[in-house]
Amino acid sequence: MNENEENNSNPNTYKEDLLTLWNGKDWENSNAGIYFTGKYFEKEVNFNFTGYSEKDMSLLPDDFMQRLFRELEKLDDEAHQVIQDAHPNEDASELNLTEIIFDKSGCYGEFALGYDVGESPAGRLYILVKFDKQLRVDKKLIYETY
Repeated sequence: MNENEENNSNPNTYKEDLLTLWNGKDWENSNAGIYFTGKYFEKEVNFNFTGYSEKDMSLLPDDFMQRLFRELEKLDDEAHQVIQDAHPNEDASELNLTEIIFDKSGCYGEFALGYDVGESPAGRLYILVKFDKQLRVDKKLIYETY
């Protein structure tokens, strides 16, 4: 049995591997999904796996999460550039990565990087930048308020 098959058969092993990789804490499993807080350059980042169960989590390829971990700095830079291109009169470099979002529905591509812009008249504004399975950035931004 290879490592990926082993993880697929034991959701708890995958959970522990994921928490170790991202120096994660506060794992929450609810009907809405899986959530935890991880670290990226010593900054906390919220991981949202909307619509996922722990069994679904074990179906995510280990190598994909490893690659995301290794390339996150580059992806963060690419996301900042897309935001900067869309908002040339703002300084996108001031935005900090606050969320990494996976949604089982696929509405964010493979995943999205989320940036907290701050308060707006409609509520707290987030800009999301989508990526595909090959970690290619989508130039169309998503704006969400909460």
